[in-house]
Amino acid sequence: MITIRKQLLIGLMSGVIIAILAVGIGSYLKVRHELNEIFDYQLKQIVRSFPENMSFQPSETSDRHPGKKIVVQVWDRHNYLAFTSNPAKDLPRYSDTGFFEISFNNQRWRVYSEENFQQRVQVAQLIADREKIEFSLAMRSLIPFLILIPVLMLLIWFVVGRSLQPLKHLANSLEERSADALHHVNTEGYPPEILPIVEAMNALFSRVENSIQLQRMFVADAAHELRTPLAALKLQLQLVEKSEDNEERARGMHKLHERLNRATHLVQQLLTLARHSSGSEQENRVTVSLSELAKQSVSDFSLLAENKNIDLGVDIIHPGLTVSGYPDALRVMLNNLVDNAIRYTRNNGRIDVIVCEEDHAPCLIVADTGIGVPPEDRERIFDRFFRCTGTEQSGSGLGLAIVKNIVDQHHASIRVFDAEHGCGLRFCITFPIPARPDGCFTANGKII
Repeated sequence: MITIRKQLLIGLMSGVIIAILAVGIGSYLKVRHELNEIFDYQLKQIVRSFPENMSFQPSETSDRHPGKKIVVQVWDRHNYLAFTSNPAKDLPRYSDTGFFEISFNNQRWRVYSEENFQQRVQVAQLIADREKIEFSLAMRSLIPFLILIPVLMLLIWFVVGRSLQPLKHLANSLEERSADALHHVNTEGYPPEILPIVEAMNALFSRVENSIQLQRMFVADAAHELRTPLAALKLQLQLVEKSEDNEERARGMHKLHERLNRATHLVQQLLTLARHSSGSEQENRVTVSLSELAKQSVSDFSLLAENKNIDLGVDIIHPGLTVSGYPDALRVMLNNLVDNAIRYTRNNGRIDVIVCEEDHAPCLIVADTGIGVPPEDRERIFDRFFRCTGTEQSGSGLGLAIVKNIVDQHHASIRVFDAEHGCGLRFCITFPIPARPDGCFTANGKII
């Protein structure tokens, strides 16, 4: 995998080289164009500098510089060659005027011809000589660009390395940490581009630390809560072993089974609490029908309610209500509320699972005619292992804690009220208003 450093170096250096080459080529072409214009201007000035009535003065310059190899010819009004600068290269007189190119003795010439004081003045220059001078000067103009390339390469190498130092510093600071060091990374000294990474890591450290604290609390609570029933089981087993009477042994075995059932229920509740307290979402969210959820829960607990002659029913005020969530978790949540209501509702009581709306938000209500909860204890009933004083039913104190965790997992809220008529409680769970794909919110199939 290509590192960020390599990507930056390759990208920047390639961009610099391409830019310099483009500028260099443009400069090279511009220099050649300007030199062509200068040479043409020079030819024109030579033509216009000759005086009137030239006498025949053949001569040849001894300067071999390409720029000096210019053939100048002057014809008088009688078409007589009055002057030539190079008798060895006498070009014929051409009828054209102005600039034009010719081929003479297998060589290409640039010619300028003009009538001057009733004389025809013709100046010619080898195109090969012009191109040689143009190439030489154009190449000299590229020398600064050729020097600039390695200088910019070194500068880019240095700047990229310097700019990535904060990342290296962050990596070194993380490598030096121990496995249990979850304190925040100091954000001072980091550039604004690195700060979001550092802040995201600090947020991750906080979440990991909270998760570890929850696990430690769970282990401590589980160890504390399991110690008493296990000790009681061991003591009950010893009593059964010492018992010599069959009837007394049978009563002991019955109590032993009861204690085992309680311990099993406690372990199951602990596992359920651990699964829903971890915050992990193993399954995908789906659309869950609250009516179907309520009907299924009531069906699951109908026999248990019949044993206490409790009227357990469903009241669907607003059918068709759905929420986005995790079906198994919602089923555990509602089952715990119904199970809790059955435990603390006396015989011949009543429990209703209500599906309704509250300010267009889907709601689940579990109302019972049970013994209720004192107002001073309602803030603590969702704490782990908390049980109200004076209750006769056995339990682990984890059911409502599991309910609260699942409610939070679905970004819902749960409130506790007194029953509308007589004694008992109403647990009201309000879910967020579901959103449509187009951004609108719906309730009971209507756009709001």
